[in-house]
Amino acid sequence: RPTGARPAATGPAPATNTPRAGTRILAAQAACPFRAFARHRLGAGALEEPLAGPDARARGSLLHALMRELWGELKGSVALEADCGPAIAKAARAAVAEGQLDEPFAELERMRLAKLARDWLEVERKRAPFEVAAREEKRKLKVAGLELSGRIDRLDRLASGGCALIDYKTGRPTPNAWQGERPDDPQLPLYALSAPEEITAVAYAKLQTGGMKYMGFARDKDKGFVAEAKDWSSLLAGWKQSLEALGAGFAAGDARVDPKNLLQTCRYCDLQPLCRVYERLNPFGEEDEDSE
Repeated sequence: RPTGARPAATGPAPATNTPRAGTRILAAQAACPFRAFARHRLGAGALEEPLAGPDARARGSLLHALMRELWGELKGSVALEADCGPAIAKAARAAVAEGQLDEPFAELERMRLAKLARDWLEVERKRAPFEVAAREEKRKLKVAGLELSGRIDRLDRLASGGCALIDYKTGRPTPNAWQGERPDDPQLPLYALSAPEEITAVAYAKLQTGGMKYMGFARDKDKGFVAEAKDWSSLLAGWKQSLEALGAGFAAGDARVDPKNLLQTCRYCDLQPLCRVYERLNPFGEEDEDSE
């Protein structure tokens, strides 16, 4: 298309109500409808760049494998009263083997993962009793007539009643990412709404050295876990409304170029050459926040 031309605001509806990519579709739709359309309808995306070592995705996979294997051994808070060293070592070995890392890098990763697990279990020991009911379990999610596939990191059965959905994060997560009409990270809210279990808490498990903690909301007070929501029912109702709207937009073929936070949304998007909106928002290529 000619330089500067605006893309069509609406495309054809999806040919299927079971699109691939799962909850990433809703995250992209919230960021910018055109991003969701281009990435998950047209298959557009940047080429991957080779790196000398594991990239962020590979490290994330190692961490998820570590936690899956660790809680497969421990199964809940009761095991934290005993020596967890053997379970930690076994989980670290299994995660590295799954990642197919070569020596001597593999040994360094085993040591790093073992330390991370030891530090994280100190956070878990501060909680009220719990039982790990599911690990990396596949789920079918329904929203606005769409059927999406997902995989929950972990589901805990709580002593206070109900279950907690837990999502492992290594960056800088914030529960604010679940809020508003266009939530940045709609994954856990959609899991909570779709779960057959009674969900009474949703939480990020922040697995970052020096800042490990749980972050999220719960229906009831739970020692050492997450904050009690002001109104749990209203929180769920708000999530349902916003997620249904996002799903309906994608299902209708919404392809508007409408970045949620303008320059901030577009700056790190890998679709800049396709929509060209970043050139109009930031014609001088400024990098500072004041340019917004």
